[in-house]
Amino acid sequence: MKPGDLILIRGTDLLALEIMKATGGRFSHVAIVVCDMAPADPNDGIVIEAVMPRVVTRPFHLSILDTSYWEIWSNKTLAGYQRWGIVAAACLYSAADYGYGRIGEHGLDSVFQTDWFAEHLPQIGGHPICSALGCLAYNEIGLKLGAGARTITPSDNRGTGIAEFVAGNADYERVAFGGGQG
Repeated sequence: MKPGDLILIRGTDLLALEIMKATGGRFSHVAIVVCDMAPADPNDGIVIEAVMPRVVTRPFHLSILDTSYWEIWSNKTLAGYQRWGIVAAACLYSAADYGYGRIGEHGLDSVFQTDWFAEHLPQIGGHPICSALGCLAYNEIGLKLGAGARTITPSDNRGTGIAEFVAGNADYERVAFGGGQG
C-alpha cells in the first residue's frame, strides 16, 4: 500500500448495490491511499474518500468495513513526488460535501444510456463523488484514469470506469485484494 494507490471497493449497502446495477460494473466505490500505518500495522493504512456526507480521511480497515470485496491498484511508473502530488490533490477536497447532485446526474445517465446529464448539467459547488475525487487527484499530476472527472465511475459495463482502465493499462498492477471485514 503506497501513497496514491487506488482502492476499488464492492460495497454491500443499498446505494452501492444501486450504483453497480446502474453502471453494470463490479465496483461501487473508489478511495485513494494516503499512507500506510507501518510499522504499527503494515496491513493497514490511511485513505481519503468521498462518502456521504463528505470527503473523509480514515483507516483502510474502516473503509472496507461492510464490503464484499476490494482491490488495491498501483501505478508502477510513479515517482515518490508524483504519489504525494496525488495525495495532496485529493486532500484539497478534505471535508468537502459529498456530490449528491452528481449521483443524480449519473442516475439519469444510466436510465437514458448516455453521459449527457453528467457532461452538460452545471456542477454545483465542485463537490466530488468517489470516482471524481480519484480522477481529479490523478489529473493534477497529468495522468488520466479513463473518462473525465464528470463522467467517470468506479466501474462500468462500457469499459470506461476506473476499474476497467487500470486493469487494461500495463502501468498498473493489482497489489492486494480481499473480502470485506463486515
